[in-house]
Amino acid sequence: EAALRAAATEVAPDAGGELADGEGARLGKEAPPLELDLLALYFTALKVLFVSGCLPAASALVRLLEPARRQIRDLHLTLIRNENAYYCCAAMLLTTPPPQPADPPLAPLYVAGDSHALSPSWRVVRWRGQPRVLAPVLVTGLKLWHLRDGADFFPKANFEAAAASLPDGADVVFAFGEIDCREGLLLAVERARYRDLAQAIDTVVDIYIRTLRRLAARRRFNILVHPVPPVLPETRAVVKQFNAALRRAVERASPVLAWLDFFEQLLTPAGDALADGLALDGTHLNPQYVRLLEAALPA
Repeated sequence: EAALRAAATEVAPDAGGELADGEGARLGKEAPPLELDLLALYFTALKVLFVSGCLPAASALVRLLEPARRQIRDLHLTLIRNENAYYCCAAMLLTTPPPQPADPPLAPLYVAGDSHALSPSWRVVRWRGQPRVLAPVLVTGLKLWHLRDGADFFPKANFEAAAASLPDGADVVFAFGEIDCREGLLLAVERARYRDLAQAIDTVVDIYIRTLRRLAARRRFNILVHPVPPVLPETRAVVKQFNAALRRAVERASPVLAWLDFFEQLLTPAGDALADGLALDGTHLNPQYVRLLEAALPA
């Protein structure tokens, strides 16, 4: 892991939390399209390996890719920005590798979410006297708004397929809503779709709760609801308001749903910044936060 650790120690602040570039790197816009397409395929391969739990292979792939990736700057401004973001997040998470898989394997505690499901992936928590491995169920790009009745956008189908892949009666942490807070709610208010932010949040939270209630009833999932991470300073005020509304809604739905009550611990005492040690890449939480999640699991 030494080469990977060295590659990830410096984060370029002007690149939104990307890994550092190499000296003399070209601008992404100057790279041939085929070269970017190939990188996107390799970046996606790393994403698949990481989410599948093939961590030794994922680390080996990062070691192969880093020399090439570091020769192109500003990939976050190219058409492969999403693939690059997932690659950088997974690569940085691999610098503090989760424990080796247990033999026999530990029972999973599934974490269904957007890219924020990556941070806790493959870490081990102790719940109700037993060790459990946090197994990611990734639904890329899902806004809660996509889950509304009648919607036919691809992320909804992806969500439904991900849920269908889980066994009946599974224990599942649901961790969605960050994308709504970042790019959906305020835009909808600006376009006069809602009277104000509170109404927009209530609408989306209602969609989320109805979806989770249906899954609990039809699939007998034991559902735990994860607060939206307050990583981005630009959206932190929206995230706070969203989490307050989401918590109230989850508590009204108890015991069908359970709220993981650790949001305030993700912030400094003043509530105006992310708590020390919890930053990763400027967008996602450091896996050190898993200790807070573990402590919030219901008895």
